Amino acid sequence: MKDDGFTLLEVITVFSLIGILMVVCMPRISANFRYMDKIAEGFLGDARFIQMEAMKGSSGKYQIAVNSGTGRYYLKNNTVIIKTVSVKERYKIKYTGTGELYFNADGTPVHPGTFTITDTKTREEKSVTVVPATGRTIIKE
Repeated sequence: MKDDGFTLLEVITVFSLIGILMVVCMPRISANFRYMDKIAEGFLGDARFIQMEAMKGSSGKYQIAVNSGTGRYYLKNNTVIIKTVSVKERYKIKYTGTGELYFNADGTPVHPGTFTITDTKTREEKSVTVVPATGRTIIKE
């Protein structure tokens, strides 16, 4: 009798070993995939919103206040909080501006700075910078 192939057991064993190696060697995709992108894009959108509201001359003073200790930032109209964003415990946020971010009627920022979100497990960072002279907002990885 001629032996021209592999047995079913041999094929299953090889594919099982390949599967185990792939699971061990490949990086794991966690449930937090793209979470930092989402928070950074949200902050960017909020900064652009308050800039547009200031340039439209709407009543009230829109501003963003960042509380690094609680891991939250607030979108406010005068003293009324209209939106609260909290980050997961795994992440830390900070803002380098000297106070609450808001914009003048010409679109220039008051207290510009960089908003940074950091993953405490992987040490990855994502930043949104509000440029002082122009008010342009930029995401950096």
